[in-house]
Amino acid sequence: MTVDQTAPSQRGRPATGRRHNGTARAMRIMLWLLAVAAFAQAVFAGLFLDGEAAWRDWHAINGMLVLPLLALLQVILAMLVWRRDDGPGWLPIASGGLLLALLIQSMLGMTGQVAVHVALGLAIFGLIGTLLTRARP
Repeated sequence: MTVDQTAPSQRGRPATGRRHNGTARAMRIMLWLLAVAAFAQAVFAGLFLDGEAAWRDWHAINGMLVLPLLALLQVILAMLVWRRDDGPGWLPIASGGLLLALLIQSMLGMTGQVAVHVALGLAIFGLIGTLLTRARP
């Protein structure tokens, strides 16, 4: 009798013994996409404030379309991780707060409230970073 015949099968399992769910991985990827899009948002703002007017459109599209859509997908993934995988309950709440902050951020940008717009942008970037570091699969 060989060792393989007596030991339980470990095929398909990571070496650490922890099972990583695909939904949690998708959520992690979504958080990284949000981080990249939020960083790009700051770069676009800097470029158009530097006198490159064309970058204002990029800033607007990223802020009104790309970031909110990614955040909405993040809320859905956080709900799935919470419900299916018994993830932490704070995750969908924080993700929903991120979506709400992004929607408020868009309205502030459209109305020209620059001081609050910039401050909220920093808070949003911080929330995305917190979610990245705290929500590990």
